Amino acid sequence: MKKHLLTVSALALAVMSGSALAANGGDVQFIGTVTDTTCDIVPEANGAVSNVVQLGNVATSTAAAAAGDTSNLGAVVNFALKPKAGTTCNPAGMTNASFAFAGPLEVTGLAPQSGAATDAMVKLSAVNATGGAHDINKTQSVSQVTLTDLNDAAKGAQFSAQLIGGAQAGDYNSAVAYVVAYN
Repeated sequence: MKKHLLTVSALALAVMSGSALAANGGDVQFIGTVTDTTCDIVPEANGAVSNVVQLGNVATSTAAAAAGDTSNLGAVVNFALKPKAGTTCNPAGMTNASFAFAGPLEVTGLAPQSGAATDAMVKLSAVNATGGAHDINKTQSVSQVTLTDLNDAAKGAQFSAQLIGGAQAGDYNSAVAYVVAYN
């Protein structure tokens, strides 16, 4: 009887532990590309290889409206995604590189992931895309550039970012991930 009670108690504990573990769930996103040729792509902003793009300070939209100006629109900051110095990306038979972005993209731009400026946005734009310049957002998250431009040390895949202040003052922090596919 004691062995049977011990077995039932252990089984009940195992079932309850499984239920407790199942209560906390979430998603993990894995992004990658399989290709016969790879190359290291690095971000470059203001001539320096860095994955941080400094957007400066802007006024809140309420302060800008009261002043009758557009001081809530930050300066456009250009950055590029390029092959690591001394390398090129030349997959056989391919002519373009497509950059797919993932992150807190909304129709109006890149939403903050943290910070007190919860209604600020960053307008991301593809500058030298093959189909012409366009915004990167929830409805258009892929941009394509020719390999000729990508491998040009003066160009790369060119983008711009502009901080747009909302009504909430404070810091703005966000990020996007990108995946490159050659076609």
